[in-house]
Amino acid sequence: MHMNDIEIPVQPLRTLIISMVSAVLLAFFILLAFVGPAEYAIDPTGIGKALGLTALAKPAEQNTKAVISCPVGEQLAIWQDIVMITVPAKSGLEYKFYINQGAEIVYQWTAAGADLYFDFHGEPAGNKTGYFKSYRETTASQSDGSLTAPFSGTHGWYWKNESSHAVRITLKTKGQYKIKGLI
Repeated sequence: MHMNDIEIPVQPLRTLIISMVSAVLLAFFILLAFVGPAEYAIDPTGIGKALGLTALAKPAEQNTKAVISCPVGEQLAIWQDIVMITVPAKSGLEYKFYINQGAEIVYQWTAAGADLYFDFHGEPAGNKTGYFKSYRETTASQSDGSLTAPFSGTHGWYWKNESSHAVRITLKTKGQYKIKGLI
């Protein structure tokens, strides 16, 4: 026998088939005993209930209510999106959403550390004239409300920070929109 003549044992076909069938059966058992109870509350074996896995399959709405409850039992608003925006000192920026005509956005924002000048406004889609409609323009450290878009286009805020330090805004929103982000 030469160095290059190494014999490699060939697994019999029977062993290969037994291994494949065993793997499929084990996967099926795992699906029935663990995945079914945890994901879909289907527990034919009873193992999921014994291990507490069926509790994981409760609808998201039920789990959310438990998480957002305050210690005094007061319900918090459920926001679709929450974003932190930093407006640099002596600077301004815009944050926008694309909203179709008739769709609604509900919002709440707070600025930590200073009042900001802001203009909550919208620009119609496709308009090249520079037209925009202001919904609210003032100086404050917070604002909340809702808007039913009078036209399809971008809607959002321009904030101007006149202070000598950066100001962080927490913006919470929910509704029918697409986030455009910082402009």
